[in-house]
Amino acid sequence: MKKGFILILTVAIFLFSGQAYALLIDPATTLIALSGNETSQTQIDAVLEAAFDPDLIELYKMDVGGTESGPLQGSYETTFSDTPSDPADADIVYVGGDIVGLPAYLLVKDGNQKPAWYLFYLTGLGWDGMDALDLDNFWPGNGAISHVTLYGIRSVPEPATVFLIGIGLIGIATIGRKRIFKK
Repeated sequence: MKKGFILILTVAIFLFSGQAYALLIDPATTLIALSGNETSQTQIDAVLEAAFDPDLIELYKMDVGGTESGPLQGSYETTFSDTPSDPADADIVYVGGDIVGLPAYLLVKDGNQKPAWYLFYLTGLGWDGMDALDLDNFWPGNGAISHVTLYGIRSVPEPATVFLIGIGLIGIATIGRKRIFKK
């Protein structure tokens, strides 16, 4: 019995300990779902609603120099770089909690350039909601990222939660099995 439990535990650890990597995204990334010249968020939302599933919602947003917003604020952390007030680069990192469900999209917006924004199809790029997103070279020298937004279908339980539920079920089954064999 101990060997079977150790084997199950070892397999579970390997399944849930996959190495995270950063997904590089720049204006040349091939899976751009859309781009546009609309500058207000209301205009962009109207374009996205017309083009995509109405269940697609804004889940996380971070403004340069501002605060996080959306139902998944706290699940992700964004660091803008290049220059703090005029960034061409950013990193979005999963820090825990719920993740963006599939399909997942990333909006990167400037507003003062053409195109004013890019929408990337993260699911098609293989993003799992937990890999870091490395945004590079957006409007270098001519503009800056004003905000980033993650869109998706709200959310999928994180793997650690699923792992704990699985371990609990294995424990219950083990206890039940011992009780049956005692009789």
